[in-house]
Amino acid sequence: MKYIKPFALTAIAASLAACGGDDNDDGKAYLRVLHASADAPAVDVAVNDEVVLQNVSFQQGSGYLRIDDGETKVDILVAGTDTVAFSVETDLMDDGYYSAIAINDLADLDVKLIDDTDNFFDDDADVTVVHAATAASDVDVYVTAPDAELGEPTLDAVPFEADATLEGVAAGDYQIRVAGDESDEVVYDSGTVPVAGDVALVAVNSNKGRSPVSLIAWSATGASTVLDFSAELRVVHAVDDIDVDVFANGELFIDGFVYKTVNGYTVLEPGTVSVAISADAEGTQGLGATLANLSGDLTLERGESYTVIASGDSNAVTEAELIVLTDVREATDMTQGYVRLVHGSSSTAADPVDIFVYENGTAQTASPTFPDVEQGQDTGYVSLAPATYTVDIAADGTTSPAISGTDALGFAAGDVKTAIAIGDSSGLEALLLDDTRGSGME
Repeated sequence: MKYIKPFALTAIAASLAACGGDDNDDGKAYLRVLHASADAPAVDVAVNDEVVLQNVSFQQGSGYLRIDDGETKVDILVAGTDTVAFSVETDLMDDGYYSAIAINDLADLDVKLIDDTDNFFDDDADVTVVHAATAASDVDVYVTAPDAELGEPTLDAVPFEADATLEGVAAGDYQIRVAGDESDEVVYDSGTVPVAGDVALVAVNSNKGRSPVSLIAWSATGASTVLDFSAELRVVHAVDDIDVDVFANGELFIDGFVYKTVNGYTVLEPGTVSVAISADAEGTQGLGATLANLSGDLTLERGESYTVIASGDSNAVTEAELIVLTDVREATDMTQGYVRLVHGSSSTAADPVDIFVYENGTAQTASPTFPDVEQGQDTGYVSLAPATYTVDIAADGTTSPAISGTDALGFAAGDVKTAIAIGDSSGLEALLLDDTRGSGME
């Protein structure tokens, strides 16, 4: 089945120009390899039992490797071991060019082989599009001039594991957008990208940002990831007993923000956002205008999600602070749960704290899992086997929990959560946030 509608396109970057082939290079073929399995560990790649690539991680890809032609065995090995995760045999012709993509989830790992030879030697700029994102079912792909209307899909109803080539393309700036089949909801947007030369665009899973998909631009010399052209911002109010207004770039962003409230993810353009927080104009606190220590510029990188926590105590506003975190939006390993613990309390009795994490029904560990955690610090995301856990947050050097609501935290496979310790000397508690997003492409 054809998925192509007529369109002129070239590569993603001029720096990704292909190297020339050698018609007289008898007995040799050319093979490049890409790791596109989101939950698979780093791998080594062996050709005819000789390791040619080591420690290749998800979204990393090689340029063309010069190897012997003829019957060829390609083994995907768990990095640093002799364990073969997948093996494929194929016949590579003399002076042929090929792409091998490790594709699908780890449990169903496969290698997709594409013959690039005709494209390589046809003197045209060609773009090969590959659907390797298990997070998406059939998709429509739109390739347009920047900011143009979507119109009809360039590639219509592309199923998982399919590939298609756009031939005879012209250099210039383009915008690549992906939507579910027969849907006008764009779930991936490349923004403006310069293009020139042969390239493969491989759609893979993304655990960052609003989009479940990223594109890998894969040239003759290597691969680079093109994240969705957006950023996400979530705001948490953890300064007790103050209602505040939050402004972004001089405009009201959150009105009458109440202690313990979470303002969910808002999609913004990447770039610098000036954040200012002031006592709510309709409130009665009488604390004045902008709280300078709770204001500042945030740099939002494309394809990333952020949580900003206003942390502090109304009795010591000048000691409050903004905690800025970069979030993960989907589990890397869908058999595990993930949790990040954040110290967002200004209580002097909780500065620092020791954190103990252990499965319900077992004894508290002898030593803290995370010792000496201070206000503003976090543990990073920690993977946990699916179960119910106790998280004891205790004053430094003690073992008795100083916080409530953390004695039965359930984590299922695929969960990604953030737990924030908040409060002052009158008592501590936990805010539990769900960081996961739906794929939007089911």
